[in-house]
Amino acid sequence: MKQLSFEKENLNKIDLLVIIICLLIAFFFLLIATKSSPLYPFNDWADANISFTMGKGMMNGKIPYRDLFDHKGPLFYIIFGLAYLISNETFLCVFIFEVLSFSIFLFFSFKLINLYLKTKYAIITLPILAASIVNLSNFTHGGSVEQFCLPLLTISLYHLFDYFENSYPYPISNKIVLINGVIAGCILWIKFSLLGFWFGWIAAIFIGMFAKQEVVRAIKAMFVFLLGILIATLPWLIYFGSNHAIFDLLNAYFMFNIRSYSMDFSMISILKSTFVGILASLPENPVSIGLMYFGMIIFLTYKKFTNNIFLKLGLSLCFFSLALSVYGGGRQYVYYFLIFSPFIFLGFIAIFNIVIDEIGKLKSNRLFFIILFITLFVTFSYTRLFHHNTYMIGVKKEDLVQYKYAAIINQIESPSLLNYGGLDHGFYTTTGIVPNIRFFHYPNIAYSRYPIILDEQNRYIKEQVVDYVVFQVPTDYSGDFKIPLLDENYHLIGREKQKNEDNEFYYFLYKKNPD
Repeated sequence: MKQLSFEKENLNKIDLLVIIICLLIAFFFLLIATKSSPLYPFNDWADANISFTMGKGMMNGKIPYRDLFDHKGPLFYIIFGLAYLISNETFLCVFIFEVLSFSIFLFFSFKLINLYLKTKYAIITLPILAASIVNLSNFTHGGSVEQFCLPLLTISLYHLFDYFENSYPYPISNKIVLINGVIAGCILWIKFSLLGFWFGWIAAIFIGMFAKQEVVRAIKAMFVFLLGILIATLPWLIYFGSNHAIFDLLNAYFMFNIRSYSMDFSMISILKSTFVGILASLPENPVSIGLMYFGMIIFLTYKKFTNNIFLKLGLSLCFFSLALSVYGGGRQYVYYFLIFSPFIFLGFIAIFNIVIDEIGKLKSNRLFFIILFITLFVTFSYTRLFHHNTYMIGVKKEDLVQYKYAAIINQIESPSLLNYGGLDHGFYTTTGIVPNIRFFHYPNIAYSRYPIILDEQNRYIKEQVVDYVVFQVPTDYSGDFKIPLLDENYHLIGREKQKNEDNEFYYFLYKKNPD
């Protein structure tokens, strides 16, 4: 029997093995890390439930933004919509999609690392990389936009490094540029504030080719890249155009996000906000993020890793353009930084080069598998013991307010529901309800920025448009919480106390008064 070779030049022969390893790592680590996992009773994160409700609505003929209002990209809702078709009241299929997404991310991370390290070392980094990312405080609950965008960014990052390390100064192939244009187009329709990375990507390609006096080809690459974006955009123009909802798309996805989630800043304030944003997560994640910055500094300053100035320029442009587009608006939610986590691979390259200099090549396959097994065991055990989501493992579904209220709400046929004054905490998911109202939840913005949402929710209560109203109030809230006409048109049937993230809430359930 021929012995399997792990040398880089024989990588094509072991791609299947690497893919299997990536799938297994993704499955077992996400089994612990994401609340979408079957080990958890429910993913109680509002963002995941909002996306699930929007995806469910799309699968039931609702048009995003026009019939159901939220402000993420329509392509992201498709992921949750497809998950709903397979498992319509749980996050089981979302978990499957998370595993597939994370597997792709790990595989292309391997390919990136394998540009600089031998195959055995590149494989050994995978469980450490996985543990580094899922244990970030920025990973939050699971099912975030940033999490699903990790493989897209990593694919483009690999193409950038592979081109400048292995093909430059020859022109980059139109196929690679087109693929990355399509990826950028997908990002446009998932979360456009992440596009900064791809502005940096195409700028680096353009500058690199322009510097070699390939002016025509540099300009052509720009147009091919834009063609890729157009290819990813056309389906949405057709979809929303045929449903007479282009204005709703532009207003909710673009204008709402720009007006409601961005501050009015000077250039100095934007740069300051960006700088603070990329450093804010460092104190909570000193090892992983510190390793990332260490790797970037080493990679950009030492010639040992690369002499290609355009690759170093491209890396800098991609990172800082992404930082500007993510944090330049002034918002700094904890999960934002997750999109930067693929850059951690630079730290592994730097550290493993030090290790290799000390101990030399890893020649024995047996020793390789022993080290891989030990690494898997240690990193997985750490994740199981210390991950910030594990407090919910072992909680019974019937003890959660989402399932308690679902049992009550579904006692009537075809019930309707309003989640009043706050984010969607999962009641549409557990009940299986497709909202019959446009503003089915209230996003995390001030009333003055978009008053129509709360005004419309008050109208739903006034006109008794829905059968049930659910809302949450912090247990330490001491003010006068009064919903117009609620007590006149509805009566209280449920009051439960439950923790969500770091806060404890009272959840109230009201039922419409009989005619």
